[in-house]
Amino acid sequence: MEKENKDLEENQKVDVEEASAVEENQEVENSEEKTEESKETQETEDASEEKTEKKKKKGFKRKDKRDEQIEELNDKYQRLFAEFQNFRSRSDKEKTAMFETGAKSIIEKILPVVDNFERGVAALSEDLESPVGQGMNLIYKQLLQTLEDIGVEAIEAKGKEFDPELHNAVMHEDNDELGENVVSEELQKGYKYRNTVVRHSMVKVAN
Repeated sequence: MEKENKDLEENQKVDVEEASAVEENQEVENSEEKTEESKETQETEDASEEKTEKKKKKGFKRKDKRDEQIEELNDKYQRLFAEFQNFRSRSDKEKTAMFETGAKSIIEKILPVVDNFERGVAALSEDLESPVGQGMNLIYKQLLQTLEDIGVEAIEAKGKEFDPELHNAVMHEDNDELGENVVSEELQKGYKYRNTVVRHSMVKVAN
């Protein structure tokens, strides 16, 4: 009986050892499978990276000579066009400035004629109904209208506050009827051409 019990215990031990050995083998197999799967995954990733690198290299493929020539010509065209636009804009500004300068110069030469007409009309104030007076007055009005049409206008002075940008003070007086720094008399008319002063008004300033 004791012998049978010993044999039974020994058989159980053997079974336990065999089961443990099976489990160990199973774990080893699972570990090997995981290792294989990891290797396969890594190989797949490496292959994908290689394909990506190849695509990039294809993307950076050297341009054709024709494409390079087209780009070069296009760049030259854009530069020339920009330079031409700048030149045209600069030329327009220069032409405008030259025209303004020329017009201003001519107006300055005409103004003394206008002054003389004003003096002549004033001298004939009592005889403006005569043929000579009517003729001078008509020419004077026509001259003023022509100047106005091209952009010339008289500067308002008498009764206005003195403005050094528009008026040239040559005399001063004390006048209780007028406020401080007010133009009391206009000695010579001033004119502007397109908001640019051609000739300052010569004035007398009160107080």
